[in-house]
Amino acid sequence: MKTLLICPARRAAVAALADSSPLALVPVFGRCLLEYWIAERVARGARHVLVLASDRPDQVRAKLDDGTRWGVRIEVLPEIRELTAAEARAKYRASPAAGWLPAPADALLVDRLPGLPDHPLLEGYAAWFAALQAWQPHPFTPDRIGQREVRPGVWVGLHSRIDPTAQIEAPCWIGENVTIGPDAVIGPESILDDGVLVDTGARVARSVVGPQTYVGEWTSVENSFAHGDALTNWRTGSALRVPDAFLLSSLAPRPRGTESAGWSGRTLALLALVVTAPAAALAILVAACRENPVLPARLAIRPGTPSPAAAVATFTFREIAGVAGWLRRWPQLWSIVRGDLAWFGNRPLSPAAAAALANDFERLWLAAPAGFFSLADAHGCAESPSEETHAHASYYAVHACPRLNWFILTRALFRSGPIHPGRPRRSLLRPAALSHLVQKQQS
Repeated sequence: MKTLLICPARRAAVAALADSSPLALVPVFGRCLLEYWIAERVARGARHVLVLASDRPDQVRAKLDDGTRWGVRIEVLPEIRELTAAEARAKYRASPAAGWLPAPADALLVDRLPGLPDHPLLEGYAAWFAALQAWQPHPFTPDRIGQREVRPGVWVGLHSRIDPTAQIEAPCWIGENVTIGPDAVIGPESILDDGVLVDTGARVARSVVGPQTYVGEWTSVENSFAHGDALTNWRTGSALRVPDAFLLSSLAPRPRGTESAGWSGRTLALLALVVTAPAAALAILVAACRENPVLPARLAIRPGTPSPAAAVATFTFREIAGVAGWLRRWPQLWSIVRGDLAWFGNRPLSPAAAAALANDFERLWLAAPAGFFSLADAHGCAESPSEETHAHASYYAVHACPRLNWFILTRALFRSGPIHPGRPRRSLLRPAALSHLVQKQQS
């Protein structure tokens, strides 16, 4: 049995919940929303799950892996926008030989918790909180071990430590490895996710505290979602960042993330910028002597945007005019430092080029980060959009991984050499072959 799960794109009504991860990956009782749906589908006999993700598909892919822990095959495919159930069924219904003939009930939008059809999550923070409270007695999956009801309405997970002087008021859910200090007051209607630390005298009432979050001494969290240093009031919808780490902060180690967002990647870009500055200065001087625009600005679509309204978001990058090879992209090292570019991804597209993308296969170009190096570079393709660069960009959007990034780096720097406009090298894979590989992944 096969099934389609559609991850929701961003929603303005619950925008703060999607700051650090897609809505499908928001923590819920020690798991994420998508994990509960996969467990539910597996219990109904699913053996192949296709997950359609328009918002940060790389995070979804990293979270789910290949489905081994559920004993099923999971494929995560990026989409340029959120599909409806009818659109998803129509797009992925293949020939009988391919096996994709899902029944109507097998294409599902992950916008609520399994078994709670009357409690939509995405209509607002209050609706999300109400759904969690309604589902509090039910979040037990086969892989969850040790969660127990210590008294009516109070659930406590493995390795959690509660000081004898702390007050716990039902209903209340306390996850795994939670520490609650002396004189703390937890509840009613509170959820403490895994790894939470509530310090002396703190109070958490009618709130959800996300995983690996520290609630400081004598801090009061009421009617809110708290995750790291982010605090969102589910009654009023107001959101803020708490600047004092002694009041509210994250206990999780900082994720390395993508090269564009990680400090290591930005530091490396800054170092490369400084080391190559003499050669760049010479190139700029030559361009200035030729009376060319020295550092022309280019406008590009910001990729990964999940809705038509957000799809027009742009950023500006620069290049050295009249220079061939990698030196032409020297100013874009600063774009990596700023976070506009990643080290690896698909090359930035102008709004006109993005508007010219003809179909869903080509629009996968915008499902990957904008990168300094691309798969097309590794094969020596010209930078301008073409059938071949479209194929490479779509392939990278579906198959992006550290191993592919390493292949791009080694090929681009040591095998393909500099890119000379008008003299592209021949790709090892023809566009038709790449298109076939991506379409095979989708079917």
